Amino acid sequence: SPRSGTSILVDLALAAGYTGYREGMLLSLLTTISNATDRHFDIFASPQSREVLISAVDRAEFKRQIFEVFKSVVEKYNTSGPWFDKTGNPEMIEAVPIIRMLWPDAIFIFAKRRGIENVVSRMRKFPVHNFEYHCRDWARNMAAWRAIRAAVPATQWCEIDQQDMIQSPEAVVDTVISFTGCSPDQRDRMLLTLRENRPQQTEAGSASQLHDITSLDWNDNYVSTFKRLCGEEMLAYGYTYDRTYRAV
Repeated sequence: SPRSGTSILVDLALAAGYTGYREGMLLSLLTTISNATDRHFDIFASPQSREVLISAVDRAEFKRQIFEVFKSVVEKYNTSGPWFDKTGNPEMIEAVPIIRMLWPDAIFIFAKRRGIENVVSRMRKFPVHNFEYHCRDWARNMAAWRAIRAAVPATQWCEIDQQDMIQSPEAVVDTVISFTGCSPDQRDRMLLTLRENRPQQTEAGSASQLHDITSLDWNDNYVSTFKRLCGEEMLAYGYTYDRTYRAV
């Protein structure tokens, strides 16, 4: 989800020796194209018809060849490895099964942040969108990841909470090192990066600030909207509504 510490994770990857662009935003197209292709085949392809071209086309092989184009393009622009991709949206999360097919050894880091602080940050950073949009989008990201991670081997994914990046940088760096297979001699460089760069802030101190939902300047409609749209994911990830941040 945007505003969850993804930019500082890019800094960590660069410090660890990975290469890549600070924003990806290409591989999420895999989901859009895959879904559009399925809809088109569902409408026009019929196994019983021998007079319609699309009915003779193998859907899975057709999609595989399209996906290989993405692989070719991405590897053209990531000429040295290992490389990372940072794309924060539900479509990218839903593309994980395809990405695993294209790059079987890929690993995934999910950056997360409690919905309350995430929406507060989003409202400041992206005021063009309304409160309900930000609530829905945070919940979509969190729900998409919960659905996908169940089908991915535990050795290929981990979750890092933005608050842990702030409160426990050493533990976060150790997690990244053990998960990515980076050498321990990179630890000091990564730790220095995490301590100096810190997660992006919309204003000084906002990244580390924890809120109680009752103390925010949210009216009753905002509070009820947040609980209605985000409550399921708040519960699923063990987040609370006060300054404890998460359940013990």
